[in-house]
Amino acid sequence: MQRAWLLFAILIAVPAFGDDIIFDSVIGRMCFRDLLRDSGWSLNGPFERAAWVVQQVDGSIACQRWPSKHSNLSESFNGPKPPNTIAIVHTHPVAFPKPSYQDQLEATRLGIPIYVLTIKGVYKAMPGVSKIATIVERQAWIRQVPNTAPSGLAAASP
Repeated sequence: MQRAWLLFAILIAVPAFGDDIIFDSVIGRMCFRDLLRDSGWSLNGPFERAAWVVQQVDGSIACQRWPSKHSNLSESFNGPKPPNTIAIVHTHPVAFPKPSYQDQLEATRLGIPIYVLTIKGVYKAMPGVSKIATIVERQAWIRQVPNTAPSGLAAASP
């Protein structure tokens, strides 16, 4: 009986996809929230915003936003991927909360995860994986972000 309770406790304590080092970091959450806010909370039409997530020399992460092209249902970046890029994060209109097939192809082509944000949740396309990872599926994630970064961490850049 003790083994059954231990197994049950382990199963409910471990998230389905494990911890997400970008989403679970203060800078990651701030980047995600600020990008979503700048997109009009994914409610202002079919426009997206995007950023590179880059790992700094000290191991912290920074968010490097892409210039907005204000394109219909897309965002693009012209130029090389920044050194030490570990992910792309971008918003979707609320009607399309999950990564698209194109997002999945790009994740595989670039070899990095692509996060998709809406007010309803955060999802991730992984390189070479057809299943979409659900990071969080509730609007409360937006309110669970500190307003400022602790000192010593790289800040999300405008």
